[in-house]
This record gives sequence, structure tokens and C-alpha cells, in this order.
Amino acid sequence: MYWAGNAQYAQKDFRAAIATQRQLLAAFPDSQKVPDALLNIASAQIELGDNGGARKTLEEIVAKYPTSEAAGKARQRLPGR
Repeated sequence: MYWAGNAQYAQKDFRAAIATQRQLLAAFPDSQKVPDALLNIASAQIELGDNGGARKTLEEIVAKYPTSEAAGKARQRLPGR
């Protein structure tokens, strides 16, 4: 699912990418890919102009997965950090 969402993002099908990544989150909440899936969701949200949603998603990554590589990237994208 993670890679399918990545492919959808690459094809600029941002809504489908978000939906696919959310399916991964629901089906596999303990997967090591969850932080990366959330980062992909945030990226797609930004592309769709949902900056508030993206900020919330980025903050969720930092809060729930603070030591992940995705959290480091999320911190870089969050303004004022």
C-alpha cells in the first residue's frame, strides 16, 4: 500500500495518494512505514493547498514518532521550528 500511494503521488493523483496511505494507517497501524506514510500525506495535502491539514499531519509525526527519519523531515517543513 505504501508504494502504491507513492506511485499515486508521483502521478500527481494527490487525493488517491492520501486515501491509499490512510488505508495503510488503518490496516497496519504498527507498520514501520506509518511515519513515512504520514509524511506522504502531508506532502499531498500541501500540493492540494491544505496547509492547515499538512501542518497538523507534520505535528502528528513529530509527536508520535519523534526519533523517526520522517520526524526529522517534518521538523524541517514546519515553520517556526
